[in-house]
Amino acid sequence: MYALYTLWVALRSFFAGEVLRRRVIDELASLSDRDLSDMGVSRSEIRRLAREAAEEAMRPAAQPAARPATLAGSVRTA
Repeated sequence: MYALYTLWVALRSFFAGEVLRRRVIDELASLSDRDLSDMGVSRSEIRRLAREAAEEAMRPAAQPAARPATLAGSVRTA
């Protein structure tokens, strides 16, 4: 059962990434060459940028950093 759940999660993640990738491609492709140039993007980079955006969106969120030792202790009262 766990293997099926793992497969389901992997497939869902893959297709979510593909939807995002396709959406980014469509959005950037609809822009004019001048608009793309203003953003510093050429038409030949659209697919690469879309792939990178999908990969970044699918990465697990980073864990928040631990509190520094000086803040982890008790609070002083005056």
